[in-house]
Amino acid sequence: MRFLMDPASVVIGPAGWLFLVVVCVALPLGALRQHRRLNAGTLALSRAHIYQSAIATHAMFLLLCWVVIRGARLRLFPAYHVTAWHVVVGLVALAVGLLPLLRRFRRNDPAARARLLMIAPRTPREFAAFYLVCVSAGVAEELAYRGVLFTLLDSLVGAWWPAALIAAAFFGIVHLFQGWKSAGIAALIGLRDQIVVGLTGTLFVAIVVHMLHDMITGSVVAIRAGGEAAIGAGGTAENTVSRVAAVENITVAAENPIRAEGAAKNT
Repeated sequence: MRFLMDPASVVIGPAGWLFLVVVCVALPLGALRQHRRLNAGTLALSRAHIYQSAIATHAMFLLLCWVVIRGARLRLFPAYHVTAWHVVVGLVALAVGLLPLLRRFRRNDPAARARLLMIAPRTPREFAAFYLVCVSAGVAEELAYRGVLFTLLDSLVGAWWPAALIAAAFFGIVHLFQGWKSAGIAALIGLRDQIVVGLTGTLFVAIVVHMLHDMITGSVVAIRAGGEAAIGAGGTAENTVSRVAAVENITVAAENPIRAEGAAKNT
């Protein structure tokens, strides 16, 4: 696996230690607290609040990363040009990450489903906000976890795989909003993205994969939820049939992730 830069050349200064405290201590503790409040029913969140909070967190990530990169003189974005190998790695990673959308891989987890429905957009304005969150997540989270955090951890532990596993674990914990099982899947997704960076030697491929993954997953969940709501509400036969058709079409697209990626780009 390739490094973005030589770990031996990394010196962790005050900004780097602050970053580690925020990402490895403060954010996980906040995620655990939020998870407990959601389970206890003492925390009610609107989709608008969720999207605003996510974008604010991503802005904080970018600011922290900028401070650390400047202070430690990290070179996380070397000169880049697209290659066929990068395209293949990206498509395979995206396909693997979309497997949970297939019927045969769906988990019977009502809590995780309810949390996902809280996030999934419904109106055109919510879709626009959600896609903005997908873009900010792709950039900020990849830079923070696969870039800065991994580089700092690798300079401490001195090995690629331990640093990748630790970074992926912290990435999973901050997704506890979606439940423990979903947090575990998020950790695996984080490890997938770190492997993408290791295979390609750049953050750019992982950023694009992350964006597309979130956009496709959120769209599938939203359309399925809309179809189920129409059926449950006892809508007209015409509306119900059209919504069910939409659900089935997006399911077919999800079962061929490469086609789904193309559909997402053309949208």
